[in-house]
Amino acid sequence: MRSLEELKSIDDGGSFDLLVKETEKAANGDELLKLELLKDSVVRGFIDMNIRKAMEQKRLADEAAIVQDAVSKLESKNSSSMKRGFVEVEEDKKKKKKKKKKTTIKKTNLDDQRLPDPVIPQRFQDKIDKLKGTNVMLVGEKEMTSSDMDMHQGRFSIPRGKVRTRAFLREEDNPKDRVKCSLIQPCLQVITDMEFKKWTMNKTFSYTLIKKWNSVACNEKNGLQTGCVVQLWSFRVGLNLWFALVNLDLKQKQGEDKVASSSTGITDI
Repeated sequence: MRSLEELKSIDDGGSFDLLVKETEKAANGDELLKLELLKDSVVRGFIDMNIRKAMEQKRLADEAAIVQDAVSKLESKNSSSMKRGFVEVEEDKKKKKKKKKKTTIKKTNLDDQRLPDPVIPQRFQDKIDKLKGTNVMLVGEKEMTSSDMDMHQGRFSIPRGKVRTRAFLREEDNPKDRVKCSLIQPCLQVITDMEFKKWTMNKTFSYTLIKKWNSVACNEKNGLQTGCVVQLWSFRVGLNLWFALVNLDLKQKQGEDKVASSSTGITDI
């Protein structure tokens, strides 16, 4: 049997004196019983302490396992997300390439189907040649509106959306302040002392022929009416600005060239 001093060496809690007092009280003066009780108490305390340590170690190990499992799942999820993201990026690239390829094919087809540039009817070209005119170009094409035929307004206009070019204007021309011009009418008669002006409205504009326009609109030989399609051509006689108005709906005399209508749109604007 261990002595009291040996039992003291086993205690690690610093409360051995209290334990001795409790066992003395329980042994009621019996030294052998006191030592036996004290030994049992110390051994139980030692066992309990080791059990607590083992349980604490197990708890820490379980927590570490839980944390490791969570980390593994997170890493797996991130890896899957990155892989999925990479796949999505690659798929987007493929879709863009296919879309670009289709667009290129579509543009090529449109280019193949593009109509040839319009040519002024030969009878107008002959008239221009007699005047020694140069730089013939199509200003625009449109349908005549009720405003064009309104005698009170007295003007013919081509809105920006129907204008094909502005190249017919020169630096010295100032259409905002009116430019003097002459016109070959659809019936091939010439009218002089007209004026050309650029009307600006908000963020858009229109080109207009004013002064003596009513004489053109009222001339029955020109066949002008609301809804008929006309082309306005420009050319130069020396430095002077001239126009030719072609009525595409006007019936042509036998043997004259047929006028092919061009597609409208904005070019060189």
